[in-house]
Amino acid sequence: MKIKKILFTALIGFLVTSCYDLTLEPKGVMGESELFGSEAGAKMFFAGQYTFLPIEEFLYMARNEDTPYRKGNGNDPWGTWEAMKNNLQNMSGEFVNSWMQINNDGADYWPYDYIRELNSFITAFPNYKANFSTEQTYNNLLGEAHFLRAFYYFGMAKRYGGVPIIKEAQDPNGDPQALAVPRNTEYDTWKFIHDDLQFAIDNMSGPGTDGTTRANKYVAAALMSRTMLYAGTIAKYSQYLGYQNEAAYQQGFVGIDPSKASEFFQYSYDAGKIVEQGPYALYTAKYPDKATNFASLFLDPASTENIFIKSYTMDAHDGEPQKTFLIPHSWDAGMSPTPSMSSFVGSQSYPALDLMRMYDFPEIVNPDGTPKRFAKRGDIRDGMEPRMRGCMFFNGDELRGQTFEIGRGLYKTFTWKATDVKDGNDTEAPNMNGNRVVSNWGDRSQMYEGIYIIPKHGTRNNEGGENNCLTGAFVRKYVNPDMPVDKVREHASVQPWIVLRLGEIYLNTAEACYELGKKTEAFDYIQKIRDRAGCKDIRPYKASPADLSSTYGYPIDENLQFIRDERYRELWGENQRWWDLRRWRVADRVYDRWTPRILSCYYIINEDKYIYLNEREMGNRTWTAEKKCYYQGIPQGEINKNSNLLPQNPLR
Repeated sequence: MKIKKILFTALIGFLVTSCYDLTLEPKGVMGESELFGSEAGAKMFFAGQYTFLPIEEFLYMARNEDTPYRKGNGNDPWGTWEAMKNNLQNMSGEFVNSWMQINNDGADYWPYDYIRELNSFITAFPNYKANFSTEQTYNNLLGEAHFLRAFYYFGMAKRYGGVPIIKEAQDPNGDPQALAVPRNTEYDTWKFIHDDLQFAIDNMSGPGTDGTTRANKYVAAALMSRTMLYAGTIAKYSQYLGYQNEAAYQQGFVGIDPSKASEFFQYSYDAGKIVEQGPYALYTAKYPDKATNFASLFLDPASTENIFIKSYTMDAHDGEPQKTFLIPHSWDAGMSPTPSMSSFVGSQSYPALDLMRMYDFPEIVNPDGTPKRFAKRGDIRDGMEPRMRGCMFFNGDELRGQTFEIGRGLYKTFTWKATDVKDGNDTEAPNMNGNRVVSNWGDRSQMYEGIYIIPKHGTRNNEGGENNCLTGAFVRKYVNPDMPVDKVREHASVQPWIVLRLGEIYLNTAEACYELGKKTEAFDYIQKIRDRAGCKDIRPYKASPADLSSTYGYPIDENLQFIRDERYRELWGENQRWWDLRRWRVADRVYDRWTPRILSCYYIINEDKYIYLNEREMGNRTWTAEKKCYYQGIPQGEINKNSNLLPQNPLR
């Protein structure tokens, strides 16, 4: 049974070898000796393991699936068209569209079948050590197995807290009592992740011929940087959740003694220092244009910043993409308006104004409260932070030879303050008696006195449709501008997902520094990020920062909040926000009936000028995170097989 399972994983690995630069050909039936007894066999085995790592990337959907990483469920690129409607960015409020809000139940992940395969490798691999020409080759492969196992456990720990730690391969047909392994504490689970990653760091060498698509010493250190920061914040802030009467909390299955927080912060800090010794640098290849530079960071295969990526391929078969694992995704089709920039259904997701205003953002209101006038729609870009412009497309920007034109409607005249519009309420003076003209159905062909009511890219007034802009800007991050319009369709994009990059490691280290009391050093890292981003030359570290505890429910100052906000600005759209809010234990406060704001552009007819107004999202929906979101429930199907997984997590 075990050999059959390993063979299956190896065959899956063969299907995705092009994603990891492996060029192996399977010859006959392969058993343990063929897979574990050579470098080529081990690489084939690992390729299958990489396929199911908990990487929330282009194809990940935030639905409550049993296995969101398997073909046929949450990340099936050949299933129904919904990748942009249920992805994690929409669930977390990073993007706004018409289909998704907070999913407090999350998406399950229980990869013990793959962990069993890795345990088989770790146990049996030493028997084949003599087959390898150098000890370093052998150590690299054994370290890679520990890295992969740590990554699997990370996917579970950030969802469930403590889970069963299993270090040896179990026989699935063995004694049921022996298979019913109880949960370990959350502390022990995170410490196990640390130990596996430390083993990988100690045994692996630096990047080899596989580049950034497979683990090496620095990839393991980068994952250590991330995971241990999670553990540190969970240890420090879980005490404020009010779970003290919950059985799982009392037994240590969720939550960690706050006294352990510094231990994990130190692990994260030390790992960041190791990464800095590697061959990485913040991406600056497109300087001096810092906006283009930041956008190119996510598209340049030679980026100096990439530590670990997940690749995709477009293999042609009768003129159509070959339907195999991990090829390709639909990011460009889901982020580009049609027909001017896409040949598919059109854009699906947009950034909220709330996010835009976290960057260096121009004033849209004069000191007297009246809206600032702009001669052209695109003048709004003046004074914007280059990093934000590298993340989003605004009026006047170009993509695939076309210019973005975004607007909500017209005003015949406007003599009021910005606040007088009351979010577009038709009973308020600026909007009464036909003074405000909008297209109720988002029809881009409607005109008023020879003027188009809304330009070709929205903003629409019918919240249920697709394509036109909902918020005043389009997503630019990861969008490929060199893709021909007629090729922009579903399952046709192949730009890789960046799993770990140096910018995140600097942010991890900065946060760990501040939590350890190294406050000046923390802002040294923040300043590196801000310099590359093209931010205003400020140093936000304050000797006497304001206390924000009343906002967040526990002791925190404005310096630490600035570090957290900088993380959002830098990593927006990279599927880290939801996990950050969870580990900081603030999701239920940040998303307490949160209604996103939008940037509405209007043309004033009698002035021949444009204004921008801060208005509510047209669907007037709210995002609400509940306190149960911090720990997903242990899957009921697993509890049915193993009652030792009880007690269930809090509020489940």
